[in-house]
Amino acid sequence: MRKEGPMIVTVLSSLVVLFSNYFYLGQQWGLTDRLDYWFNISYGIALALGFVNLTIIHWKYVQRRREGWVYSVILLLVMYGYLILGIVQKHTGPTFSWIYDNMMTVLGAAVFSLLAFLISSAAYRAFRIRTKEATILLVCAIFILLARAPIGDAIWSRWSYWGNEWFMGVLNTAGYRGILIGAYVGAFAVALRILLGLERAHLGGTGTQ
Repeated sequence: MRKEGPMIVTVLSSLVVLFSNYFYLGQQWGLTDRLDYWFNISYGIALALGFVNLTIIHWKYVQRRREGWVYSVILLLVMYGYLILGIVQKHTGPTFSWIYDNMMTVLGAAVFSLLAFLISSAAYRAFRIRTKEATILLVCAIFILLARAPIGDAIWSRWSYWGNEWFMGVLNTAGYRGILIGAYVGAFAVALRILLGLERAHLGGTGTQ
């Protein structure tokens, strides 16, 4: 039952989700709201397990004085300190909210801003003209950059319209929706394989049968 048990739970859960979203009785019985309620409970349990797992892993790092164990100490102090503060003040507390708004949000913005350097290096590698595809990519990138920058309108007054309205609204939207349709078809195929028991990667096996 090591693999049969999780598979049975997966199949039953999938059937309940399908019944609640795609059948009339499922919507009449309000199964979607109940599933959302149980999802929040499962989310809380998973979060608690992650909290315990982080504590065990980083506590071992501290005990063994592994490289970078000081950062593990900082992580544990911040994690438990913020947890205790949230329990005392609740999520609407002034200090609790101030720490999140003035530290978490700012740090998140700083991390995302670092992605600009990654994007720049990736763009440099991608835009080197070595193949026809790279040439097309470079031409499209220059076209969009000029449409977004003021220099594009200075060169040609209609550049902003054709770049933003037609290129992004027509060509980009058509390609993006095509990719989405393909992704959804692939996701449906994977879900069907899991439902039929053909896909077993989530059980720790080879992934197929």
